[in-house]
Amino acid sequence: MLTMKISRTRYTATLLLFSLLTPQGYLFAAESAFNPNYLISDQEMQDQQSMIRDDIDAFLQEKGGYIATLRTPDKDGTVRTVADIIYRAAQEHRINPKYILVKLQKEQSLITDPNPTQKQLDGATGYGINDGCGWSCATYLANKGFGKQVDAAAGIMRWYYDHANSEPWIKKANAVYAIDDTRITPANNATAFLYTYTPHIQGNKNFWSLWQRWFEQVYPNGTLLQADDGETVYLIQNGTKRAFSNMTALTSRFNPGMIITVPASELARYSDATPITLPNYSILRQAGTYYLLAFDEIRPFESDSVVRDLGYNPGEIIDVQPADIAFMNRGKTIKVATAEALYGRLIRIKENNNLYFLDEGILHLLTEQEIAAINFPNLRVEPVSITDLPRPVMGNPVLFKDGTLLLPDGSSKVYVIENGKKRHIASEDVFNGLGYKWKNIIRTSEFTGLNHETGEPLYLRSDAPSDVPEATLAIQEIPVRVAPGTTVPLPANNTPDTSLGIENLMVRTPADQTTYIGERFETNIETYSIADAAGNVLAGKNINFVRPTASLAKVMTAYRLMQEGLPLGSTQTYDPADHKATYHRFRVDAGEKIRNRDLLDAMLVSSLNTPVRMLVDAVEEQESIFVNRMNDQAQAWGLLNTHFAGPSGENIDTVTTAQEYLTIYMRAVGNPTIKAVLGKKSYEYDEVLDLDGMPHHFDSHTNDLIKDPSLPFLIISSKTGYLYESGANMMMQVQRKTDGKEFYILTMGDVDHAHRFDETRRIAKWAMQTF
Repeated sequence: MLTMKISRTRYTATLLLFSLLTPQGYLFAAESAFNPNYLISDQEMQDQQSMIRDDIDAFLQEKGGYIATLRTPDKDGTVRTVADIIYRAAQEHRINPKYILVKLQKEQSLITDPNPTQKQLDGATGYGINDGCGWSCATYLANKGFGKQVDAAAGIMRWYYDHANSEPWIKKANAVYAIDDTRITPANNATAFLYTYTPHIQGNKNFWSLWQRWFEQVYPNGTLLQADDGETVYLIQNGTKRAFSNMTALTSRFNPGMIITVPASELARYSDATPITLPNYSILRQAGTYYLLAFDEIRPFESDSVVRDLGYNPGEIIDVQPADIAFMNRGKTIKVATAEALYGRLIRIKENNNLYFLDEGILHLLTEQEIAAINFPNLRVEPVSITDLPRPVMGNPVLFKDGTLLLPDGSSKVYVIENGKKRHIASEDVFNGLGYKWKNIIRTSEFTGLNHETGEPLYLRSDAPSDVPEATLAIQEIPVRVAPGTTVPLPANNTPDTSLGIENLMVRTPADQTTYIGERFETNIETYSIADAAGNVLAGKNINFVRPTASLAKVMTAYRLMQEGLPLGSTQTYDPADHKATYHRFRVDAGEKIRNRDLLDAMLVSSLNTPVRMLVDAVEEQESIFVNRMNDQAQAWGLLNTHFAGPSGENIDTVTTAQEYLTIYMRAVGNPTIKAVLGKKSYEYDEVLDLDGMPHHFDSHTNDLIKDPSLPFLIISSKTGYLYESGANMMMQVQRKTDGKEFYILTMGDVDHAHRFDETRRIAKWAMQTF
């Protein structure tokens, strides 16, 4: 009878042992028309940050193939997990790990195959296997083996990008090629390179189809969507959209407050499926047989008398045609005239005070009261004694229904339920961009969260709709200043527009002034410094050259706030006239109250500017006076080349040197509160006073390296910063895993913002090996 998701868990008399649902088939969105001239964008092909190692692992586990648990040699012979091998190849070659996943499935079905042959593993991505020599090709034999194949597939794509202009045989964008007797004009380099790798239309259509199915669906099953220019509400189900023909059909199944408004073009991505026309729990009649409609299941009544005994009158019965119910599943026959037989019962057993759903004599535990409110809003809880239940049988616990938003205790992650599994909504940007409502998040226990198996993370598609105002969108610090007093609009994708020559705006050290200390590391980064735990510089480049700090300045601000007695438990009330900062990207409404300790997280972990001004206001009404005290502090420490023009670092006149910033940072992390905040991977909090219905905030650290467990060091604390003029900056306090030795590693002036973690990672690894 049940259509609610229930996990397959066994119980003993006194102990609950949870084992979760067997994975169900992944459900795909309807594909748009295949265009052989455009497969994926260059941005998608090169988005190396699209998935972290944990995301790749979750994806593989969800698909359930053999390689999900495989440990095998990488390109260098080191045995690693498949997720680690894929992640490393993606990072090294700056290629999207999603591309590698699709290649593994397209070439050898390795993502889903539960029992692949050794030959499939050896030729995992088809690298080096061509139509001429097949599996005997010398290039394949030189790259035989899973780890080498993955690395080669990613590496050749990067090689194509680097050599397209010098190698005439590499297919190029906007050139015309005859492929399988068809004229193909690749719209971009990514498409051209895919045809270079696989010179066949069908092979690339297979690639495109997998990409669409795996990575282009945004809204999970159970989502309610409505076009911004229409009135019809649709249910996303099995990768299709099902229209509700009337409000009764909708409200008898779902909470209308869960409806998300999207552009009509988004709905057009999903093909139409059978509309939902009948109210849930209707009594239907077809050819003399009566049925109870329970979602997409019809349950026949044993006889007319059972319907009469339930109290239904003829006017409540809906006559239907065979086609109206042909697609529905047929459930068990209803033989007795009781409400339990129709709907089940919600009961609370007096002896243990636990809540259960009783269905046909089987007890299904509800680990949260909220599950009852979401799944069974029309059922009343009845207190009963265990002695009133003849031979109770323990069934499987009830899971939240699809589309429910969850925030488990002890976690900063918000999930959406799909097919009984919880899918992590990757960031606040994704949450807002998809149109979810903060008020719909259900707080639940850690136990209930664990009871829902983890599915694939949920991301925004590159062209996913977003009607959310800029002020509500964001977390990451991407400034737009190009010169004192001049600003340019930020592109929608938060990526600097290189047509403006932004790379030329960064402050650079004149070649004749470039200096090194200690052993030399070759890098394009303008400045780096490696110091030991005592602050002795072991190696460095241009460490005395004055550079803009960007958001690194917030560390000095935090130091002064703590010195001046910032009350962490007190609250600040947001006043846009006083607190709204340049590059205001903090989701807060006028009059809302937030604790100072939470503002400190937003300031140092997310590197947001508006929380800085709110915190400064907590200790000093005049911001300029507070900034003067920051400069007095720098002078007291003998930092003659450091100057603060504001508390956030967005002003390019806020400057320091690597040598002097080391002093600032070491002094600041001497405060245990600052050190702890700078070491957080993520945080979450609720506003003390919420006025816009969105009280919950969460985010991850702006330093992506803090999420990488494969590094040869632990990141104790870190801070990032970025302006066009400063380039990407990062300070890290790290501890080498092998011997516990601590270092301070600072990089300043990385012009490549898109890959801003790569060089710092290289420098840090070199330092671990050298000192």
